[in-house]
Amino acid sequence: MGKESTRRAFLTTMGVTGVVSLAGCSSLPGGGGGNKPADPSGTDNGTATTTATTTTSGGSSGGSGGNNAPGQSVVDFSSVKDWQPAAGKLSTTTKDVFQGNQSVALEPKGGENVAKITKTFFSDSGGENALDLTKHDLSLAAKIKKPNLKLQDTRMRIAVNVIAPAESAMVTAIRQFPRELDGWVRFDLGYTDKTGNPKLGNVTKIEIQVGPRQDGKKFKVLVDDLRKVPKGNKGKVMLQFDDGFYTTYENAFPMLKERGWPGSVAVIPNAVNSEEYVTSQQMREMSKAGWDIVGHYGQPLSTMKAEQQKQALQQVQQYLKIQGFKQGAKHFVLPNHRLNNAALKNIDELFETAYLQGGCPNNAKYPSNPSFISRINGESIRGSRRIIDMAAEFNQLAVLYFHEIGDGDGWLPKADFKKLLDYIEKKNVDVITPTQLTKNK
Repeated sequence: MGKESTRRAFLTTMGVTGVVSLAGCSSLPGGGGGNKPADPSGTDNGTATTTATTTTSGGSSGGSGGNNAPGQSVVDFSSVKDWQPAAGKLSTTTKDVFQGNQSVALEPKGGENVAKITKTFFSDSGGENALDLTKHDLSLAAKIKKPNLKLQDTRMRIAVNVIAPAESAMVTAIRQFPRELDGWVRFDLGYTDKTGNPKLGNVTKIEIQVGPRQDGKKFKVLVDDLRKVPKGNKGKVMLQFDDGFYTTYENAFPMLKERGWPGSVAVIPNAVNSEEYVTSQQMREMSKAGWDIVGHYGQPLSTMKAEQQKQALQQVQQYLKIQGFKQGAKHFVLPNHRLNNAALKNIDELFETAYLQGGCPNNAKYPSNPSFISRINGESIRGSRRIIDMAAEFNQLAVLYFHEIGDGDGWLPKADFKKLLDYIEKKNVDVITPTQLTKNK
């Protein structure tokens, strides 16, 4: 009898019949249950509840990452005389800022679908470089203003090119944003690609580009407070397994255990002990082996009212604590990568870290906004290798997430998963959990 049929027989014996009615992130639209990168746009039949927030003193809205931001400011945008528009329109506003007295607004014009600004850095009279990023990463604050939140695909991307010292030698950071989020938020600029052999001790130009809007509509994006954040001394990789499928225990767990690596499994409380999902005993076994058992939920938070969101998050956290996973209860994985302002505020109040599709690495010492940590779909092997390369070379954190590991339809085959683990093992990186990340703080 195979492992799958054996487990089903066990569950039947225990009196578990059928699957709990719920929608995990792999079954909802855009959840990425197969071997393709997840589409964080998805669809919903509920009402997205958003609360517009204007901050005037360090991003005081919950989850924005403004308060106690690490590092030091590179550009506070109190003056834009050194910034040149390369595409679209550049303007300023004093009415909607993240910190200080003004922010910069970027929007396309004419037939353009992107907006882009550049700033050049020069060496001073003593020969010192104006911007040295050998020991620092960058973070930025942004607010994406959309004309219609009900459009099905309104994701925005912010790309930053760090040119060091010429366009033939640069690194690029691209961050994706969930479609419902339209408040200020700080985020790490994790490198997604490089050209040539960049010398980050000699950064001569920074380019910030917003867009394109995938639906082709007009948009406006505010940016503020470009900071440099002390970087880690080594690259790190985090392996997360969404929804708590039983294949995490039967297939992924032993493969990581052979290498002495921990992982984290994001469980939906109502699904535990159901057919196709992990059991309480299996979770305890993984926890004893160093894994984090973290929070997840079966419905996108952005389809719920703010108070309902908070109650749902509290229930997830309470469940983990009662089950004995007190460390894992401090961390949360966004269902469907969907997030609005209210959810970000609630998460920031209840959890130490939270994760969603962002498409780029993060600061490996401690992300500048731990409620908004970027991750990528590990089932895209080629994309995963590229992000792992960047994290290893530039001492950043790559968070990879998976769903089903095994030989089922739409699952990531064990052979492919092993190849990815072999690839990580060849790199000079540490494999960590969310709890281990917070110990760096």
